Amino acid sequence: MTAEEFEAEFEGLELPPEIELGPGATIKDVPSFLKKELTILKTSQHQRIKEPVIYRLNLVLEIIKAKAL
Repeated sequence: MTAEEFEAEFEGLELPPEIELGPGATIKDVPSFLKKELTILKTSQHQRIKEPVIYRLNLVLEIIKAKAL
């Protein structure tokens, strides 16, 4: 997914203030995290940098959508 596609996916979703990705991995400020990750995805030219960002964004999106059900 591109940064623009992620932005479209997150648009309109109610973002929790905090989210746990897994044991010992907690995002304390979800909106700031998303802004930072999307900026990295937009500006980086290296796939090696983009891959973990895409993984984390997909994970956050999956968790938020699962909680919304």
